Amino acid sequence: MNYKLPFEHNNGIPFKRFAFRLDCSRNAVMNVPAMKRLMDIAAEMGYNAFMFYTKDTYEIKGHPYFGYGRGRLTKAELKELDAYALSKGLELIPDIQTLAHLKTIFRWKHYAEINDCEDILLCEDERTYELIEAMVATSAECFTSRVINLSMDEAELLGRGKYHEKHGDHERIDILKRHMKRVCELCDKYGFEMIQISGDMPFRLATRNDNYSDTKAVVQEDVSDLIPEKVGLIYWDYYKRSKEDYTALMKIHQEIKPDNLWYYGGTWTWHTFSPENNYAIQGLRNSIQACVDVGLENVVVSSFGDDGGECARFSALPAYFYAAEIARGNTDEDSIKEKFEKMFDIPFDEFKLLDLTGRNETEEYCIEPTRYILYNDPFIGLMDTTIPDYTRADHEELVKLLTPWCDHPRWGYMFETMRDLCAVTAEKCDIGHRIRAAYEAGDKAKLGKLAEELRRIRGLVETFYKSFRRQWLLENKPHGFDVSNVRIGGVMNRLDYCADRLEDYVAGRIDRVEELEEKLLDVRTPASDSYGVKKYLNYWDRNSRYYVDIVSANVVGKGY
Repeated sequence: MNYKLPFEHNNGIPFKRFAFRLDCSRNAVMNVPAMKRLMDIAAEMGYNAFMFYTKDTYEIKGHPYFGYGRGRLTKAELKELDAYALSKGLELIPDIQTLAHLKTIFRWKHYAEINDCEDILLCEDERTYELIEAMVATSAECFTSRVINLSMDEAELLGRGKYHEKHGDHERIDILKRHMKRVCELCDKYGFEMIQISGDMPFRLATRNDNYSDTKAVVQEDVSDLIPEKVGLIYWDYYKRSKEDYTALMKIHQEIKPDNLWYYGGTWTWHTFSPENNYAIQGLRNSIQACVDVGLENVVVSSFGDDGGECARFSALPAYFYAAEIARGNTDEDSIKEKFEKMFDIPFDEFKLLDLTGRNETEEYCIEPTRYILYNDPFIGLMDTTIPDYTRADHEELVKLLTPWCDHPRWGYMFETMRDLCAVTAEKCDIGHRIRAAYEAGDKAKLGKLAEELRRIRGLVETFYKSFRRQWLLENKPHGFDVSNVRIGGVMNRLDYCADRLEDYVAGRIDRVEELEEKLLDVRTPASDSYGVKKYLNYWDRNSRYYVDIVSANVVGKGY
């Protein structure tokens, strides 16, 4: 097929590549029909490239256990999506991992043998490069683009496990340099003309600074031969608020790699059922304007699904749309909103109701608590001390605000899911406090009524489960939903259990409820000043809300 890459922009976007990036690695692998719908939208917005981030969720020849049971995309599906992207004027760029973030493969003995430590591959082992060559070969076979993202991010413990046992002490920067050179040679072998590698590891090692967000970091190592010539360095950052901070960090990256710097920004869809469009838009506005000022040619807007992929894939459309408008120089809020409504048949601010935030917030850095409340245990109540008093009224209001949009022909399913979740959280948010108050007062009559309330909440959870299941299957492959089955099913089972225990206590079959004898402690810690906040957050820290940290103080596994 003859065509010119990248596709030309006809809409005033100044970047050579402006890519729409989607996570397909954390349980939720988007199904092909939904992926095509999203490609249609991306092209209409003005994006000319598309990426879906795959750790082990794609098929590679000779490796049947790579992505086994995870809903991996087959080579036939990859080729189908590549052809569809081309038909829409999108360059589909392979987006894989070749160093870290591969924990899910190490459960299999064959791959455990090439695990350095944590989620990191064992560098300088031929079996590692046999695996990576299979990854690169699949990418070359299934994608027309000759650009590939190899990632290699967040491998802080590189060389500290099995590698150290085999080779002894080596500077991490030297291990990374040798690994990049070897993998880039494989990319050369399969005809890739441009290679992307994440900038956080080169940044940390070259500046001897583990804080990737430090705008005053100074390059201290000789980086003249650190990054191979054809490699583009990625500066990824979803956290900064000011254009000045983004600009400063871009310039530090350019000291490490003077040319071909890519910027990856983010829409906030991780660790929640709801998106955080408001928060994402603040960062995207300033970071994209910084990219224009600095003169970067390639910009990528990403969304992730950490800890289960529970957030609807299409819920971040306001942030993606806003990013495209900022990229073309449109900073007029009224114009952006008007154009959004014309494209999506729903007002911009109404669509952002899916954020479930915006009312009663007193701090910019505020986290929406529906996920905490859903998974929070009625007896143990780790999150009870973090929920503001106004939560019930806030979520009752959300139910009313979301309901009119539940019948929308295109987007109603997301509003229905969020409405049904808020119906749960409006009732469940303070149930732990009320149970403890009645227990401490010895009010068995009230405890009996609270047991009935627990069973009623269980019914609300079941209603939410059904709408969430519909949403998942509209957007994703069924694989990965087994985790949500266990999590939400566990909530329903636990509500029954707690009701049973209260009824046993009320009836005198037990003389106390031991879980309620323990005093609640505040699980929050003061926020670090990396976000300019030196006080307690309204809720728990934005990046410390894995399911396992919410549901129990006991060991139930690790998020990833």
